[in-house]
Amino acid sequence: MRHTKTGIINTALMRVGAQGVTAAFQDAPAAQTAAAAYDRALGCCLALHPWNFAVRHAALAQRAGPAAPGWRHAWSLPADCLRIVEVLGEDGRRIAWALSGTGGGETLHTRAGGVTLRYVSGQVAAFPAAFADALAWRVAVEIAAYVQQGGGRARDYLELFERALDRARTENDLALAPDRAFRSAFLAARMVC
Repeated sequence: MRHTKTGIINTALMRVGAQGVTAAFQDAPAAQTAAAAYDRALGCCLALHPWNFAVRHAALAQRAGPAAPGWRHAWSLPADCLRIVEVLGEDGRRIAWALSGTGGGETLHTRAGGVTLRYVSGQVAAFPAAFADALAWRVAVEIAAYVQQGGGRARDYLELFERALDRARTENDLALAPDRAFRSAFLAARMVC
């Protein structure tokens, strides 16, 4: 199922007690605040786990400059890389690596001459329902202080976000390997799943 940005923002606004986004109300302060928080919340949620729907593979291009001391090769990361899951050498085995740089100009350093990167992409068009729910709670956390109706409940929203995130991780990992699923300590303590 496809969950749209507008639908997730509307869910977050509903959760904090603000009016949803429609063509007539896009200029409402709460809607503008939620729209501004959405991209930040999406990046945050995507970077928290190696989500099946967001994991990509890429053979990296070697950088022209020198590698960091102690490393042989420097590689450019894909522009959409939010989180490195693993770095594989030419033989398909995991290899040692290090990062340098910040703010989108990061460089991966290895000793291997050929590198394939498994990473979480920030460019995702569709999400599973459990992830969309967690994302809506994260947007609610981000906007709660700016929305009059929800400001006093930010701590509650954070706990609900953590619950939804645990459920989304569990569903994600069950789809990947049912026998080795992520077990949420939070949910196990409450006997939820």
